[in-house]
Amino acid sequence: MSVADLLKENFIDGGPIFMTLHYLMWILVIVFTVKATKTLHATNCDYQKLEKLSTTILFIGGFGLLFSLFYRAMGMYSAFSVLETSGDISPSLVAGGLKASLIAPLYSLFLFLVTALVWFVFRLKSIEVKFAGSLKSKT
Repeated sequence: MSVADLLKENFIDGGPIFMTLHYLMWILVIVFTVKATKTLHATNCDYQKLEKLSTTILFIGGFGLLFSLFYRAMGMYSAFSVLETSGDISPSLVAGGLKASLIAPLYSLFLFLVTALVWFVFRLKSIEVKFAGSLKSKT
């Protein structure tokens, strides 16, 4: 199974509406990371802009994680409501449903881990730039 097939299968199993929002969050994180990198490598680096961009990146990751947990809770509530009214359900069907309900939170957890790492790196760089700028102004 190729990566594209796996992403397509998880897109369908995770719920097309949420997974579309999730992929849009990934695109936003990539766009803001590129902007922050350009800001960092500019000749006159603005550390405040760099801090705002890195904070935005972290916010998108955190929001994606919280939104996916909310989405999962709604799905589990609906699933348990159906199980309650159905009566006898096979354990393999329940396990498959639980597996499918974990797709969105796993993708969002990975997004959050990446955004936290990107935030940390840019945060260190912005402190470095701020410190270097304050040294230049003193001399």
